[in-house]
Amino acid sequence: MRYGTVLCGLNLPESSIQEAWETIRAVPQLGKVLQSPVISREEKERAIDRIFPKEIRNFIKTVCRHGNGGMLEEIFKAYRKVYNEKHRIVEARLTCVTEPDEEQKAGIRNLLKERCQAETVILEIKQDKSLIGGFVIEAAGQETDCSLKGRLERLEEKLTRR
Repeated sequence: MRYGTVLCGLNLPESSIQEAWETIRAVPQLGKVLQSPVISREEKERAIDRIFPKEIRNFIKTVCRHGNGGMLEEIFKAYRKVYNEKHRIVEARLTCVTEPDEEQKAGIRNLLKERCQAETVILEIKQDKSLIGGFVIEAAGQETDCSLKGRLERLEEKLTRR
């Protein structure tokens, strides 16, 4: 979390941070290489200079110098969390049988803005036919299950507890 907070405080261009994050996610072995005691510091820094955007290189080099190169994925996740809190952004996942239209999406975003006291809602939509109908919303550590599948499971639980 500390590294994520520091990265957020550096006010680097979001595009550079996003590019670095995508590189780390695309090449999971990169963290192991940057963590490896077998590879010299100079070799790691040359690789960082070739791979990452100029604006974020010093940060990544510092992380590696402290022996935390293998934690870059977690650092970027922590950064995203700190950034979102600072800017009152909520990332939400809507799981549904059929994708909602634009008016329904706007209604969901407004509901989540109010519920989470957010300025912006980033809504990821995932389709899942097994829900039978309805939807499930996950946001700010809370899940709201309004699916038929969820209702049937809750009903079954009530009936079998007696």
